[in-house]
Amino acid sequence: SLDACLLMSMEVLASACGCFVGAATLITSFGRSGRKEEHPHEWLYMALAYGRKDLVVKGDPDINWNDAHPHFGPPLLAIGGKGIQLEVESSFQEADPYYDFSPESKEFIKDLQALFEVALRRGADPSVQCPLSCTGCVHFTVRGGGSVIYDMKEAVAGRSALSLWSAFSQRAKELDSSKSEQLPLASSFFDGILSMLLHVIPKHKGIVPKRQPRLESVCMTEVPEATIGIWQKLMRKDESCDVIFQCVDGEVLVHSAIIGSSSDVLAAMLRWPSSSVPSDETQLCRSLRRVELQDRSEAVEAWKLLVYTGLPPQEGLSTALLIEVLDISHRWQDHLLECGLLTAALAKRIVDGESCACVLEAALLRDLPDLRSECLAFARRSREMRRDWERGRFSGDVAEHLGSIFGVTRGGACNKMVPLRRWDL
Repeated sequence: SLDACLLMSMEVLASACGCFVGAATLITSFGRSGRKEEHPHEWLYMALAYGRKDLVVKGDPDINWNDAHPHFGPPLLAIGGKGIQLEVESSFQEADPYYDFSPESKEFIKDLQALFEVALRRGADPSVQCPLSCTGCVHFTVRGGGSVIYDMKEAVAGRSALSLWSAFSQRAKELDSSKSEQLPLASSFFDGILSMLLHVIPKHKGIVPKRQPRLESVCMTEVPEATIGIWQKLMRKDESCDVIFQCVDGEVLVHSAIIGSSSDVLAAMLRWPSSSVPSDETQLCRSLRRVELQDRSEAVEAWKLLVYTGLPPQEGLSTALLIEVLDISHRWQDHLLECGLLTAALAKRIVDGESCACVLEAALLRDLPDLRSECLAFARRSREMRRDWERGRFSGDVAEHLGSIFGVTRGGACNKMVPLRRWDL
């Protein structure tokens, strides 16, 4: 009938209109996502924002790595600018379950850390502030067990990379302290990033009239083998030595000019008259000065080799021997300590719970804050360190500092450190 035909025509027209509206919406959506590029290297900032290490490493453009994008800001602030979404999963391998990042999240974290390392190697400065006009933000979320564990967002405008990730770290620590069951993995993630950023900041060296240029963690340069050979020959010429280090198990001969240049403490000590030499024999014995030490000759020989050539012994240095050398260097405040060579070498030895505890104890005894921070950052990421601490395998200052990141002090009759059971145990 006519009414039926008219009704059918209206239904067809409505369906067609719906299709046109849907297509228009889809086109508009694509148009918005494909916004106009705001920077000549837009692709780089997008790759940083999405955490695409492969694109950044392969592209590796020759740009100013402190240049700000209108939306994301400088490259260090652009990393993770499209959101950092991580997942956790549980494991029941032991009586108590523990939670950890999923394998996919661990790979993503490695990519993000690699991006920070690439940017810092290219000259990115973590203290550079982002322009106030930038509109971007970093959104950090952690999900697990069907719920959101962390959900934090920080704007980048007017911030530096240090202030941004410090804010994230502080918020995560506040959540951890207010909820004892809260997952501490985020704190470890943020502290790892902060450790990389703080590593390139110029360290305090007292009041100086003019700020020195920013240095790398350990300044390294290539030295011709012939030059090293000359210093090795000089080191082995005992007849030209004028100082004897009398160790507990032997003697080590050195040149006063070299060790005095290496350490102001040694230079002052060698200028002081020796009480062990009679006055009438002072002139005869002036050419050979004996210094009593309570160190092993092996440690002093290793220290001597490092001072003369900057090279370790051919057989290598064990961690225990390296700590002995650090003790000598710290006592004499020599250039090995000032340049950070020994602390950098010890930081690389932190590979498990035993080595971390050993290096941490050395850092605490000698008040080395950088080395202590490296140890605590490793301990915060290590389930082995946490378990050993809960089982009471550490003592003294080591246990106290580990307790500052693994537990809190609760009031009571004996006021002992009581561990908090965490999800990642």
